[in-house]
Amino acid sequence: MDIFEKQQRLEAIQKIVKVRWLNVAIIVSLGLVLKINSADWAQSFEYTKIGILGVAAFGYNFIYWFFIRRPIEKISNRTLNIIALSQVVLDQIMYAFVFYFTGTVETIAFLLFYLTILVASSLYKTIGIILAGLLAVILHNGILIVEYYGLIPHIKAYQGTIWFGNSEMTRAKIIGFAFYMVVAVAFSVVLSNLIRKRETRLREEIKRSTKQAEQLFVQTKELTKTKDYLHEALEKSDKSRQELTESKKQLEVKLAEVEKYGELTTGREIKMIELKKNIKDLEDKITDLQTQIDNKK
Repeated sequence: MDIFEKQQRLEAIQKIVKVRWLNVAIIVSLGLVLKINSADWAQSFEYTKIGILGVAAFGYNFIYWFFIRRPIEKISNRTLNIIALSQVVLDQIMYAFVFYFTGTVETIAFLLFYLTILVASSLYKTIGIILAGLLAVILHNGILIVEYYGLIPHIKAYQGTIWFGNSEMTRAKIIGFAFYMVVAVAFSVVLSNLIRKRETRLREEIKRSTKQAEQLFVQTKELTKTKDYLHEALEKSDKSRQELTESKKQLEVKLAEVEKYGELTTGREIKMIELKKNIKDLEDKITDLQTQIDNKK
């Protein structure tokens, strides 16, 4: 049993326990009202027996409540299966007592057995539902049969009723209950299988979503690493860009210095050429003057 199925079963039992508080209270209250309003009703079903059945039902429901209120991690699969099994069995035994003490063939308490099939459909699979229906038929029809043959005393619902001992009525009750129980079981099986198929699809979707979430987590982790890498690369790029800018500025400064120096050097060279030319002109002039002087002598 996986955690999903365990959680589903535990939630179903919790709801059944809550409903049982109300169900038992209604049955006990109805029995007390009938006893108070009609002294002839089920004379052998005394207040003491009603109280005992009520206390017993509330008692085992309290035990259920005590176990299922614990965290799911502390409830073993075996304990949960036992609690789930007893949900139907104990209720059917309790309803069998109610059915017997309220007049069997003369009462409509047999309808309580159908409630247990609804409970079974929410907890069991196909085999479990069929077994629950079979147990209900055995309890109901078994009480009618042993009572009809005098193996246990009959408790009349009201004085003057003539249904008990009527073979046709008893046979009709037995066959009718078995037939309608088969119908109820068949309907419950179809409904249970439909619900379980939906749960299976839901479980598959959850697994698929979980797998996708894990993949997204891995991808997110990888993207985070890539983001960190890119951030680091951008930081290095910004640093390199800043160093390049500084280098360009330094180069511009050097080029300016070179250009200024070049301008100064070029100016000096031009000046020197001019001076040399002037000096040469002066020397030529001096030479010419010296020649002229010599000729005059």
